[in-house]
Amino acid sequence: MSRPVAICCLLSALYMWTLCNAQSDSGSPAIQLRLAGEKRKHYEGRVEVFYNGEWGTVCDDDFSIYAARVVCKELGFVDAESWSPSAKYGRGEGRIWLDNVHCTGGEKSLAHCQSNGFGVSDCKHSEDVGVVCTQKRIPGFKFIRNQANSEEQPLVRLRGGAMIGEGRVEVLKNGEWGTVCDDNWNIRAATVVCRELGFGSAKEALTGARLGQGMGPVHMNEVECSGFEKSLTECYFNRDALGCSHEEDAAVKCNVPAMGFNKRLRLSGGRNPYEGRVEVLAEKNGALVWGTVCSDSWGTMEAMVVCRQLGLGFASHAFQETYYWQGDASADAVVMSGVRCSGTELTVDQCLHHGKHIECPKGGGRFSAGVSCTQTAPDLVLNAPVVEQTTYLEDRPMYALQCAHEEHCLSSTADKADPTSYRRLLRFSSQIHNNGQSDFRPRAAHHSWIWHECHRHYHSMEVFTHYDLLSLNGTKVAEGHKASFCLEDTHCDEGIQKRYECANFGAQGITVGCSDTYRHDIDCQWIDITDLKPGDYIFQVVINPNYEVAESDYSNNIMKCRSRYDGQRIWTYNCHIGETISL
Repeated sequence: MSRPVAICCLLSALYMWTLCNAQSDSGSPAIQLRLAGEKRKHYEGRVEVFYNGEWGTVCDDDFSIYAARVVCKELGFVDAESWSPSAKYGRGEGRIWLDNVHCTGGEKSLAHCQSNGFGVSDCKHSEDVGVVCTQKRIPGFKFIRNQANSEEQPLVRLRGGAMIGEGRVEVLKNGEWGTVCDDNWNIRAATVVCRELGFGSAKEALTGARLGQGMGPVHMNEVECSGFEKSLTECYFNRDALGCSHEEDAAVKCNVPAMGFNKRLRLSGGRNPYEGRVEVLAEKNGALVWGTVCSDSWGTMEAMVVCRQLGLGFASHAFQETYYWQGDASADAVVMSGVRCSGTELTVDQCLHHGKHIECPKGGGRFSAGVSCTQTAPDLVLNAPVVEQTTYLEDRPMYALQCAHEEHCLSSTADKADPTSYRRLLRFSSQIHNNGQSDFRPRAAHHSWIWHECHRHYHSMEVFTHYDLLSLNGTKVAEGHKASFCLEDTHCDEGIQKRYECANFGAQGITVGCSDTYRHDIDCQWIDITDLKPGDYIFQVVINPNYEVAESDYSNNIMKCRSRYDGQRIWTYNCHIGETISL
């Protein structure tokens, strides 16, 4: 047999062994791993195994860099740098659970490696093994370079997940994000995704849109990976996604390194572990002390970061007064102020804040920042084709726009306009779908809704959407706004019952799987372009612009279109969801 043929056969056999080994993983016992020891960093330490209700150690006999790789990947790191014998990180206590561990490096868990069996060992704790894991790209993205604009963009991303390292899998193809169908979706494909995103391996491969349904195209179907690919796009897949709906969107949960973020933050005084006053561990006069966060400018984005840092999911509400939660009296002093988060930070420390120079006029105590967290959240997405297909111009006399004028739905020049003059309105319909895992409800309760006599309806949110026309360089040239006078289920997917109806002062909201439609002929469903000069523009719609209600994903709350106005007619085209648009 020639050498090339022999190598091919060997690789084929190795692939089949890996495939079979991965398929038999479910028969292995469930374990947990951790790194322990004194004076160590979060990515190194003594390997400890939780089995049969007890923590124990691993003997260094036959241990190798391949076994270290399995340990580090199971802990959520990309790889291992080294391993150390002879209890370098101190001697452990209790049982020595594993001895003579032999791994190939491709196992999903240390439990899948060959060994003497759990609890079968002739070692002493002076032989406890330790590892050092790789820190790079945790968490991060694999990037590709877009030749058109020389910007780097992620090839794969996760959306809709409550925790770091979990979410619906989305891939970038021809400049458009799309989802992956769950046909054949398994732990090997999920591990490729997690590794591509900077994590070590996958904890779980999820099917049936468990972490929410995506929008747009389904880019990949019947994905089959060996588990060793560098990118999901290197796996075999069927490019024809016929028959796959977003009810079959694939998702993952990755193993994430224990960075210790949750130990620097706590919630105090709440009725349950998911709510309370935010207290942070900060350095003061050379010592670490617990203190509160100033609530000035505290909002949903800051609350989102707190809930993620604590591993409690999404933010439900952000509170600027917490007098009803009795926190730790010794932690009343404000130790952090001026907090401003973008929402993507892993910790509150990473957000902008005042640093050591605290500035908080209201002080702490009852005015300290607080949050409530939840495992599920809504996700509103605008139907871009509906906007594109319903755009038109209407010239309407001022005397027919009195109510709209009172509610500030016209441009400022309307304040001095002659009652017999006309306003030119860019009208369109908008259909807003709740793609998340919980209902979208106004933050304000019934009793605080504002009655508007002119239109004879209640406003449950101050501003629900922004409508803007921008110049090509991003300058706003015309605007409109839509107060949420009636959030209700206009249309629901098959099998879903409507829950919200505005009639008779009913409950307002959008059920998961339902849409709220604002027709083009409703008052204020427009942009006043009376003063607009002919030219090319960007038409922009932003849902929930002030982040009044928490959502699982804000990146899909913005829609942009190209628009051309010749002074008499207007064309709207190339509408996209998301921040970017091809100009």
